[in-house]
Amino acid sequence: MSMHSALRRAIEKGNLQGVIAALDHGALIEEADMHGDPGLPMRIACFQGHAEIVRELIKRGADIHAPNAQGIGGPIRMAARGKHGHIVELLMAHGAEVPEGVQLPDAKAEERRKRGDRRRRDVGPPIELRERRQSRERRVTFVREVELSDMQWERYFAQTQPTARQTPLHEVADSASVVFERVRD
Repeated sequence: MSMHSALRRAIEKGNLQGVIAALDHGALIEEADMHGDPGLPMRIACFQGHAEIVRELIKRGADIHAPNAQGIGGPIRMAARGKHGHIVELLMAHGAEVPEGVQLPDAKAEERRKRGDRRRRDVGPPIELRERRQSRERRVTFVREVELSDMQWERYFAQTQPTARQTPLHEVADSASVVFERVRD
């Protein structure tokens, strides 16, 4: 595996340490895409919304104005296409300008994306909440309808009902007659 593909793979996975290692070992920060446009690593990081990686690439001299097939400002175009408003703001804070025709994502889109991510991960409320449970702590209830024979029902109820004290045989008739009298009333 070449250093270039190692850099791209680390960016795609969001692995900041992998990005740093690939750059330290000679990966090109301005690697070109298949059309010959430089700045592919920055565009990938912007499209996927990895702010820490974008900061690292900027710190190491990546061009925030690098063109792509649509024109100048490839990184900001990719951040807008990926609906990552925080990346657009980060690039603008470092001097990038929004090219004509690029529609910036609104804050509501960012929130919807975060909610969608949480739903896909199915892990519950945001990390900041104390009540958040790990997947192994979540409770799942499965309901399945089954048909039981009379003997199975009797066994089930015998196991689930609280055990009463043993009634002497001479009191059984008396308690049964009380039950029947209550039913009659």
